[in-house]
Amino acid sequence: MFKPSKSIVGLDIGSSAIKAVELSRVGKEVQVTGFGQIELASEDPKDVVAAITELMREGGFRTKNVVTSVSGKMVIIRYLSMVPMSDEELRNAILFEAEKYIPFTLDECVLDCQRFDEPDGGNSANVLLVAVKDAVLDHHLGLVQKAGLTPDIIDVDAFALSNAHSLLRSCNGQGPEEGVIAFVDVGATKTSLNIVRNGVSLFTREIYFGGKDLTQSIARRLAIDEQEAEFLKRSPGEEYESVKEAVFPTIDDLGNELQLSFDYFESQNGCGPERILLSGGASRFSFFRESFERIFEKPTGIFNPFEGLPVSEDIDQDLLASGGPQLVVAAGLASRIRKV
Repeated sequence: MFKPSKSIVGLDIGSSAIKAVELSRVGKEVQVTGFGQIELASEDPKDVVAAITELMREGGFRTKNVVTSVSGKMVIIRYLSMVPMSDEELRNAILFEAEKYIPFTLDECVLDCQRFDEPDGGNSANVLLVAVKDAVLDHHLGLVQKAGLTPDIIDVDAFALSNAHSLLRSCNGQGPEEGVIAFVDVGATKTSLNIVRNGVSLFTREIYFGGKDLTQSIARRLAIDEQEAEFLKRSPGEEYESVKEAVFPTIDDLGNELQLSFDYFESQNGCGPERILLSGGASRFSFFRESFERIFEKPTGIFNPFEGLPVSEDIDQDLLASGGPQLVVAAGLASRIRKV
């Protein structure tokens, strides 16, 4: 029996809930050794720290080392085409390039860049630029550290989606999936989009639409309060058709925004998404996947990041599977275990 030699917790701090997934190296394999989720009473920092502390305590995680992520309007992601150069030259050049794309001064943000692909011919290099405002990063790190945790890496929500997929394929002995996949994660207040071709992320976007918009649509359409609407959204029962009719126009609005991104991606890359992998809280509702297949006329699947992944015998596998689509970001963050 192998004991875990290294563990990392992926910590997804959302606007309405906090989710965590622990992955550990056990022998030669990566294994799920912990997971959990807790609702947030509010976004007040004290409530967030208290919720993180409770989640880590109740979840029985092995480590306090975490990978977490930031998102929002103060996180800027750009894909740049630059001439081939050394890593040192790139670090210097990116400062000048960043000034063209970052809507705030460089001395108030943290920059990072990564060369992710070089087309055949070597005439240009594709570079990913990420900028995060200092205040956002400091606030996020403060929440994690006040909960007694050690942040090893700060990532971006959208990238965690494709990282979770890469982890799953590698654990199943597969390389990057060929073709173009659109990862769509619908949270409480925002939707993260990551379009990946042959395992390489080429487009990300955040759309300010989430499960709360669906709740409000149900409340308006059925003339009920939001608390009752939230209950019906989760458990429609005999009201399924009424709930579906209430949310279809709202989902169509999201579909229109996503289609704009798909069209832009196709104009830049010569091909669009071939299929969609849906995750987040909204993926629990069958009418959401139905709507996507109707709108986009593309195969739409529910992304469970644990399907086929080794799981510790201490884990309730049924509970893990049922919550999997809501834990994609946390799983993708924890997938950094592969590189340690």
